[in-house]
Amino acid sequence: MEHLEQKLAHLPRRPGVYLMKDARGRLLYVGKAKRLDQRVRSYFGSGNDVHPKQAALVARIADLETIVTDSDVEALLLEMTLIKEKRPPYNIRLKDDKRFPFLKLTLAEEFPKAVITRRTPADGSRYFGPYTDAGALRRTLKMVRTIFPIRSCMGARPGRGPRYRDCLDYHIHRCAAPCIDKIPAVEYRGLVERLADFLDGREDEVVADLRREMEAASAGLQFERAARLRDRIRGVERLMRRQKMLAAGDRDMDVFAFARDEDTAFGAVLQVRGGNVLGKERRRLQGTAAGDDAGIMAAFLTQYYRDSESIPGEVATAVAPAGGEVIESWLGTRAERRIVIRVPVRGRVAGLVRLAEENARLELEENRGQGPRGALDPAVYALQKALDLPSPPAHIEGFDISNIQGAHSVASVVVFRGGAPAKAAYRRFQIKTVEGADDFASMAEVVARRARRILAGEFPAPDMILIDGGAGQVSAAVTALHQEGLEDVAVVGLAKRHEEIVLPGVGLPVRLPRNDPALKLLIRVRDEAHRFAVAFHRLRRGKETLASSLDAIPGVGRSRKIRLLTAFGSVDALRAASEDDIAGVPGIGAKVAHRIASGLREEVGEEAHDAA
Repeated sequence: MEHLEQKLAHLPRRPGVYLMKDARGRLLYVGKAKRLDQRVRSYFGSGNDVHPKQAALVARIADLETIVTDSDVEALLLEMTLIKEKRPPYNIRLKDDKRFPFLKLTLAEEFPKAVITRRTPADGSRYFGPYTDAGALRRTLKMVRTIFPIRSCMGARPGRGPRYRDCLDYHIHRCAAPCIDKIPAVEYRGLVERLADFLDGREDEVVADLRREMEAASAGLQFERAARLRDRIRGVERLMRRQKMLAAGDRDMDVFAFARDEDTAFGAVLQVRGGNVLGKERRRLQGTAAGDDAGIMAAFLTQYYRDSESIPGEVATAVAPAGGEVIESWLGTRAERRIVIRVPVRGRVAGLVRLAEENARLELEENRGQGPRGALDPAVYALQKALDLPSPPAHIEGFDISNIQGAHSVASVVVFRGGAPAKAAYRRFQIKTVEGADDFASMAEVVARRARRILAGEFPAPDMILIDGGAGQVSAAVTALHQEGLEDVAVVGLAKRHEEIVLPGVGLPVRLPRNDPALKLLIRVRDEAHRFAVAFHRLRRGKETLASSLDAIPGVGRSRKIRLLTAFGSVDALRAASEDDIAGVPGIGAKVAHRIASGLREEVGEEAHDAA
């Protein structure tokens, strides 16, 4: 009972499914929840109006397991799959349950079409889905056919009959009309394959093609077409919000990820069979203090499969394991077929890897909470509670803009992990697309550039983004994130005047006491972002000032300026240096050093004369 109470005390505040088990580990019930902590604890309340069936279930519960998802819709789909596969005794199971719709490409036909169906027979077609909202799927298909003009008319071969002519779909650019030879059959088949690639998750290749078309249209002064292609690119990037929990097909894989602190790591394995996520396993890995991530992943894989009888054909990992080729060979020998280990960076499988990482992190946090003190700063948990976040913001990124009247505009992003600065992850930006002192546009540019690199897999997605500023800067940041397709990140602003916390879409700011640990953490992040941005601004301004001061001195070209910048860093430091110090810089020499020192002294004299 103590074990169960600890589980209840550390339930994640996230959507997902919960699996209730008896003392022998047998599955009793599977449920879904928009917030796991509230839903699961409600079973153990003290109310008197509990149904006898629920009372009997609760009396048998000895253990429970959770699998977090990105949304309650994904939780619904995962619950449906687990009930169908596991058949727990306390769940209601319907033999004629509603089938979710799929998008079907009839590849076996001469001219394939795109249609919506609720059945998936093995007829040579490809099926994408399922989707929980048929109306949304119809709108999706309508938009897809503006990008990929695939026919929707019924029948195996369109255009039958001697008097057949072009149809309305052709005139409104939703069908390429292969039936009347408006497009060669080979080219039409290529169009279908391109659509299949898009639905398979290779959106970046499609977007790259559309972007090239847009640039060509712009170069040809076809601005209206370029604008339509621009809007189409944005639509494509946000179009297919597919469910990661279910993917049609017969794909079998295991998805590995782990989370670690100083000496402990917790791993999570999502088991995907026939395209369906059927469960999660957890492992505790000890003795990881001196190991790197690649070594830990290699140990995780080998120890897991040492005792496993089921080895799928594909293994996805959050990081590449050390000796991956050797592990692949060993697994292939055990399974008597080829096994592939890969680290996905985009698409559905990358989303599953990220979800496995999130589940592993929650396992680690649960373990931390059982000790006298967790590895996360208590202020992180205080911030979660103050802002009602679904999980502790263990990874916070803070943004700030620095300029003087719009000149030398720069920005910074600082990273806090577990409530402490991770200085190796800090980054600096020069503002490229904004002229003048427009902090809103500058913030939008920087956040968008960071989001693109996160989505490309270069950096992990943060739990929270902190903006140094008020509602305007926060709104600009949120808009930029949504335009790039990164929407599952909490965004808050911290206004300097009263240290008010600004939330997007909320009229009144949140005010916390000055001694509140949550507010103190936000102030630390904001001040560190400000310090880092100002330091970069001063460095850039100093270097440009130094370069301009040296431009008028004969014999000081680009190469020598770079050497002087590297050695002294600022005009004041160079001006204060002796001729011998300047001559000591490689490639300068005594004669050039004398000209530099004299030139900088003359510049000071001219400035003093002008001031007088």
